[in-house]
Amino acid sequence: FTGKPVDGYAANRVLGTQALCRALERARQRAEAL
Repeated sequence: FTGKPVDGYAANRVLGTQALCRALERARQRAEAL
């Protein structure tokens, strides 16, 4: 807790590596198939 707003906190985005993005996409596809 910082006691004040944090820049970018409310932004709807995730920062990650390309490998992480590929893994998340594979997980999404697998979950969709269930």
